Amino acid sequence: MTAKQKHHTVRFEMLLTKEKNEHWQALADSLNISKAELVRRKMAGCRIKTIPQVNWKCYWQLLKISDDINQIAKTHSIAIAQGLTPPQFDLILFEELIAEISRLRLCLLLGSSGEPE
Repeated sequence: MTAKQKHHTVRFEMLLTKEKNEHWQALADSLNISKAELVRRKMAGCRIKTIPQVNWKCYWQLLKISDDINQIAKTHSIAIAQGLTPPQFDLILFEELIAEISRLRLCLLLGSSGEPE
């Protein structure tokens, strides 16, 4: 058993909303620590870097846009399944757009460009 395992032997569980879990995970990721370590540090009174409110607003707006794109693609697929002929568009472009939106959302939370250096 490692020293860390000997020190942290009691398991503590908590329930979070999906949004709060994403927030804590992003914060922990930005500090390169686990959520458990984030909670330990916060409980110990350590100052934790916060994500600016404007980043959160953009994050949620991009999520709504991504959801809308998914709904368009889903409606298109349902129309085809029902034998209708919807307007043609490239679903691959939609998938690429959703991937780019996801990357942007992550950048807003982690504060990095996500581009390799």
